[in-house]
Amino acid sequence: MTTKTDYHAIMELRDKYTPAERGIVNAAEMEIINSILEVKTRNNIELQNIRDVVVMLYGRWSDTMREKYQRDHDKEAFDKSMEYMDAMSAICCVVDQEKFSRGLDV
Repeated sequence: MTTKTDYHAIMELRDKYTPAERGIVNAAEMEIINSILEVKTRNNIELQNIRDVVVMLYGRWSDTMREKYQRDHDKEAFDKSMEYMDAMSAICCVVDQEKFSRGLDV
């Protein structure tokens, strides 16, 4: 059972989690993601739901930054877009590991 909405959990995670290294999720980052998103206590539907909302929100945030980069040639916007995509990938990896451990489709 979760103690906060998916949206609020993801907003909290966005404020507290930035990937340290591109393409790598270290143990400390996994703990942050598991803790804030309450991955272990979610039922199977809630687990899939948080993954879906992560993909939706992080994808939208990344698209917004990419559009800003294309419009303004703002290198920081491009970097932020890539950061959002990397974070989304890391979060999905953690959620997918939990789904796999439960015998769910990944």
